[in-house]
Amino acid sequence: MAGHAAAYFRVVAVDFDGTLAEGAVAPATLAALAEARARQIRIVLVTGRIMAELRQDFPQVDDYIDAVVAENGGVLALGQHTRRLATPVSSVVSEALTARGVAHRCGLVLVACATADEPAVSEVIRDHGLDCQLVRNRAELMVLPAGVTKGTGLAAALAVLGLSPHNAIGVGDAENDHSLLDACEVGVAVANAVESLRAHADVVLPERAGDGVAELLAGPVLDGRATLHPRRWRVRLGVDDHGAAVTIPASQLNVVICGGSGTGKSYLAGLVLEELVELGYSVVVCDPEGDHHGLGELQGVYATGGHEARLADPADVVRLLRHGCSSVVADLSHLDPAGQAAYAAGLACEVEAHRAAAGLPQWFALDEAHGPLGRNGEARRLINPSGKGYLLVTWQPADLSADSLAAVDAVVALGSPAPESQFVDLAAAVAGLPRSDLARLLAGPSGRAVLARRDQPHEVIAFTIGPRVTPHLRHLHKYDQRGVEPARQFRFLAGPAAATGAVAANLADPWRPSSPAAMTRCCGITARAMTSPAGWPTSSSIGRSPLASARPRPAWSMAATARWSIRCGWASSARCRNDTFRPPRGLKPGQPQPGHPVRALGPFARVG
Repeated sequence: MAGHAAAYFRVVAVDFDGTLAEGAVAPATLAALAEARARQIRIVLVTGRIMAELRQDFPQVDDYIDAVVAENGGVLALGQHTRRLATPVSSVVSEALTARGVAHRCGLVLVACATADEPAVSEVIRDHGLDCQLVRNRAELMVLPAGVTKGTGLAAALAVLGLSPHNAIGVGDAENDHSLLDACEVGVAVANAVESLRAHADVVLPERAGDGVAELLAGPVLDGRATLHPRRWRVRLGVDDHGAAVTIPASQLNVVICGGSGTGKSYLAGLVLEELVELGYSVVVCDPEGDHHGLGELQGVYATGGHEARLADPADVVRLLRHGCSSVVADLSHLDPAGQAAYAAGLACEVEAHRAAAGLPQWFALDEAHGPLGRNGEARRLINPSGKGYLLVTWQPADLSADSLAAVDAVVALGSPAPESQFVDLAAAVAGLPRSDLARLLAGPSGRAVLARRDQPHEVIAFTIGPRVTPHLRHLHKYDQRGVEPARQFRFLAGPAAATGAVAANLADPWRPSSPAAMTRCCGITARAMTSPAGWPTSSSIGRSPLASARPRPAWSMAATARWSIRCGWASSARCRNDTFRPPRGLKPGQPQPGHPVRALGPFARVG
């Protein structure tokens, strides 16, 4: 097991006036800033101040602050280098205010004046048809380009620093700090904050301004002694028997998903990963079976490896995170067990090093986790489960290392008609309930699960698993390359009890139907010639049908046809084990449904 885990939070983004200081920054607050930076905590000052004015009142800013977001998100300063983050407000505003005798100041982007002058400013903007927004900060009023906030400015600063808002705590006191708190994992209001911000914050500090900030910097949340789970960052698993949403915190915990073969572990794990990606968390997935390759369809997720793509080296996975790719799925399904074990160990090493340096990824998901994190697993010594953020998917939880099991915060056990004792044992241990209670809850149909959490002892929730966004086909590579036993081989039917003669042990096998007529009956393909050396129907053999395309296509293989059939509804992933492909009710073979266009999908097409 790795050494002491680094703290989860890496950034404190703090407002200036009324938050970091009331006037000058107090010596005790400066000392707290210095001590936090010595622990590798980055401090970002996010203020409505014009940069030149800030330097006059806080001349030591570069000695205590890593980056400054000035002008309410319009300007970014890193040391002496300053740049605009938005197009400046039109000079027409300043000219019109001057003509009206309204006192104001111009920054690189904004125009600042007093709140009392709001009617005159609003009139100027309206009369000139400008796309500007007015932002209040107690007695101050700022004219900003539309869409510019402290939250957008902080996002730009963190991108430059290579850090994530989900590893940040935002601290403020005034109306213009709402977006700052919203942008961070945890939003904090100092004791002297306006009432609306106090009501909006995740935490309200007992002390005012700089004293409150100093207390936060030295407190247990920032150094990892205490865990805070804001209500707004939650992963939805499904609904309970009363229709209420069942959720878990989206960060700072370890989760085990366990169940027997075919009960839906990888489906539920994919649902959790989808939710995390949608919320903006960074995830790395170690995927031995290729079950999560479909997550690559989500924005910001890169799927590497598998039978059809080069697998990125573990070091390259981390480089992808550094250069704008929020999440990576490493599909190891083409590797043998020894290769998978070696890759998982290398990936764990790289991920742990990057987490220590930058806090990314927030989640490391390991499917078939009993392998790399088993008692003799190569990755077991390289990760520290106490660092949190591990999603472990397994059908053998009893084989996980003692360190891994001791650090589990939540267990989601999949239901089945006869749940195995190891799933019952783990859920019961985490929930602190008798085994009999858990066994009763877990005994049921597929699609159901039970959630148990250490921080909610003696409470478990049975629920129905929610729907997913990305496609999921369990163990596709086993059908794609390795083949299945004769009892589970693919057999194509033209209708009930009407065999076509087309049989394959996997999706890579060439499809050699017994006759051109059988091919037409099954999928509506008009086979005029069978001239390819392997006996496949060539692209010239395919007439106008749902499988036809406007331009020549490669010869048809079992892989293309079976995948097309799966996506069209001729078979589902669950029915792959029944090994029968049938056209959906109401769809004649070879004909699109009325009103549903034919869309190209790779080398094949589909209806709808």
